Amino acid sequence: MSFLYPEFLFGLFSLAIPVIVHLFNFRKSKKVYFSSTRFLENIKKASSQKLKIKHLLILLARLLFLLFLVLAFAQPFLPSTNKNPQAGSVYIYLDNSSSMSNRVDGTITSLEMGIDYIAKILEIYPENTNYKLLTNEFAPFSNALKSKSEVEELLTELRLSNISRSFPEAYSRLVSQTLLASEQSKDLYIISDFQQSTIGLSGQLHPDTTDQLYIAPVFFDEVKNVSIDSVFLSNPFLVANEKNQINVILRNGGTEEVVDLPVKLFINEIQSASSMVDIPASGTATLDFEIAYNLQNVNKCRISFEDYPVTFDNDFYFVLKLDNKIDILEIRSSDMASPVEQVFGNPGLFNFNMQQAGNIDYSRIRLVDMVIINGLDNIDRSLAQELSTFVAQGGTLCLVPGSQPDLPTYHYLLPGLDATKGDTSQVDMAMPDLSDPFYDNIFESQSTQVDMPYAQPVLSWQGEQMSLLKLKNNLPFLSAFRSEGTIFVFSAPFEPAYTNFHRHALFVPVMYRMATMSKKTFEKAYFEINAPAIRLRLDNLHKQEIFALSNGQSELIPNQRVSTNELILELPKHAIEPGFYYLTLQSDTVDVLAFNRNKAESDLRQLSLEEITSIFSGHPSVSVFDANDADNFSKELKKINLAYLYGNMPLCCPFCFYWLKCC
Repeated sequence: MSFLYPEFLFGLFSLAIPVIVHLFNFRKSKKVYFSSTRFLENIKKASSQKLKIKHLLILLARLLFLLFLVLAFAQPFLPSTNKNPQAGSVYIYLDNSSSMSNRVDGTITSLEMGIDYIAKILEIYPENTNYKLLTNEFAPFSNALKSKSEVEELLTELRLSNISRSFPEAYSRLVSQTLLASEQSKDLYIISDFQQSTIGLSGQLHPDTTDQLYIAPVFFDEVKNVSIDSVFLSNPFLVANEKNQINVILRNGGTEEVVDLPVKLFINEIQSASSMVDIPASGTATLDFEIAYNLQNVNKCRISFEDYPVTFDNDFYFVLKLDNKIDILEIRSSDMASPVEQVFGNPGLFNFNMQQAGNIDYSRIRLVDMVIINGLDNIDRSLAQELSTFVAQGGTLCLVPGSQPDLPTYHYLLPGLDATKGDTSQVDMAMPDLSDPFYDNIFESQSTQVDMPYAQPVLSWQGEQMSLLKLKNNLPFLSAFRSEGTIFVFSAPFEPAYTNFHRHALFVPVMYRMATMSKKTFEKAYFEINAPAIRLRLDNLHKQEIFALSNGQSELIPNQRVSTNELILELPKHAIEPGFYYLTLQSDTVDVLAFNRNKAESDLRQLSLEEITSIFSGHPSVSVFDANDADNFSKELKKINLAYLYGNMPLCCPFCFYWLKCC
């Protein structure tokens, strides 16, 4: 038998008091004379025996009263078979991710509940116990054992973290090193909200059987939360003063519909749009914000709404840029100006280059977004091979045939295209299917009373393709063939004798859409803090250059490396905050980046107690707590760790008559 507070055993000396009182009776006797005592003798003997028994019972009651009173304060216990409560070291992991800001027990956050749990753990172990405290930052203080007072001080400094950790990741770090040479076994505590989206408990677990692992889940009152799932542009190529839309998908993680939620769009800290949205329970809704004017080259944007009690994901940051030019290369037979050069001649939007078929720089092909073969009757086999590689790597090819196409050479480039000579008659084009995603946001209004261009095709084809423009005789004029990249094929050359399409109002928007779809690497509008690394495409990179990230309040230099024209940055997750960061080189701003928390953190659905228990059911060294507040956690902790001499029966204090809770 052991005692939690053995110093109270000195109170057993008080047992001598009732014994002394019993042995030394200081009352003086008084004689009473009677004329005859012969008839009273038997009665006197009987009364003396009863008094003696009564006094002994009173003495025993007094002794037992004092004994149990002392034991109640000393708290005797029998060590449990699965635990040594005198363990020399205790390792604790506390999940302090953003989701732990959700409420439990109506008033306090999950993080505060977890801190209360740790306080109860500190109470049950002896003063000389060593502790390791680990949080999501994997901070340096977790690399050394701490005393009880040091852990209590650390608990006052704990704050929510932007970093999410899975269970295997946290457990592996918790047991990754033994901090005390004499340790043979440890007590491990995992305190977490066990989110389904981040906990990562789908695989097999193999906890060390020499350690005792305790799982302490913290359960939310409710999982109500609205978050932003994604933000994207209707037309990914943003052009100044041209109409575009920001599409925002909002997700409702609660079981009740959200009605009339106000959502605001800020561009460069100026509110530019707002809207109200209804989101079905456990569903999504999409908002569209139109943008067109007053955009800068780099625009810092923020979507904001108010949703309680979980507020960490009420703001979403992203960057819109106007300076993404599309690289276009035209290969034609002559150096005369062509309609293609005219349509892509805007240097603010396109980097346009032209090469003649007899003098092609093949290395240039690999660096552009779209190649246009314009008016070539014969396609050289080496050129066809280079273009095939270009398309296989995700490039976009536009083929405008010559007036006398050599079909065998075309087959080098398009082996899957069953091309034949086209019909020589002139036919008007049919109205395009404006519901096709290719034509999204091209036309402000739709009308069937439109004069369509004519065409006299020199090519015709069969097979799997997406028809974008057709003639009224149902023959194709423009089709898209998709594989790793995209090949657009016209059936007639851009010459007045064969078509007036290149002079029609439809020509510019169709060519622009083909160009915007060809952009290989759109810069991401935002990044997640949990991403291990991000890739940025920059020109004129040198391996000796050192880039830094700054948000105006702090500056940090991440691990970085250069690969061709890409800068790869390894994010210091513990130091990045949601918001905007400037990428700087020698105090010059190179780029602006937006960072947001991990979207999975906004999904507050949790594993149930039954699911957690089932996951760990095959591991005898693992215990799962069933508690919903700090007091119940303390009871469960003692129930698991200590077999009390008095079981669960409470003791009654003789002084105040309140039930003692064995705490």
